[in-house]
Amino acid sequence: MQHSQEFTEASAAFVGVVRQIPPAEWESPGLGTWSVRSLVGHTSRALTTVEEYLALEEPESVTHHRAEEYFSTFITGATDPGQIARRGVEAGERLGPDPLAAILLARERTLAALAAQRPGRIIAVRGAALPLEQYLRTRVFELVVHSLDIGRAINTDVDIPPVPLAGSVLLAASLASTTGSGKVLLAALTGRGGLPVGFSVV
Repeated sequence: MQHSQEFTEASAAFVGVVRQIPPAEWESPGLGTWSVRSLVGHTSRALTTVEEYLALEEPESVTHHRAEEYFSTFITGATDPGQIARRGVEAGERLGPDPLAAILLARERTLAALAAQRPGRIIAVRGAALPLEQYLRTRVFELVVHSLDIGRAINTDVDIPPVPLAGSVLLAASLASTTGSGKVLLAALTGRGGLPVGFSVV
C-alpha cells in the first residue's frame, strides 16, 4: 500500500524531530495556544487515531472516497477549533514524563496494525467511512505539517522525506481547489501573485 509507506516515513520524521526537543523547551510556545508538548500531543494523534479506528468494525460501504472529500467536510464546519485545542492539550498530557517513549510505542503498535490490514480496507472515522489508504493521506499531511511546526517552535531544521512531503503539498493544493482558493494558490506558485495574509487551506 503506497500511502502506508508514506505514513511510515512521515511518522519516522515526526519521531526524529521529537528526539531533538530540548528538555527545557517542552512547555515553551508551540503553535497558537499550544505549548510544544501540546503540539506534539496533537501530532501524535495522527498515530493513535489510526490504531483506534482500525479497532472499530469495518463499515460496509464508503461515504467519502477521497482524502480531499473527507478533509473538506471537516474543514467547512464539522470541526470545533476549541475542541481540537483541548484534545491537543490532553494528548500532550497523556504522553507522560517520557513523551518520546510513548510516541515510539504508539508508532510501533500502529505500524503493526497497518501491516495486518487487507488491501481495500475501509475505515470508520467520526461518522464517515473512507478507504484506509485515503485516511492515511490525511495522517501523512498532519505528520508532515506539524513536524515542520515543531521544528519552527524549537528552531531546528526537520528532514521530511521527499515522497510524504510531495504528497502533503499535492493534498494542500487539491484542498485549495476544493475550497475555492485554487486560483489564488496557483497564481502564487507560478509567481503571478502573493498569498493573502493568513491564507490557509485548512
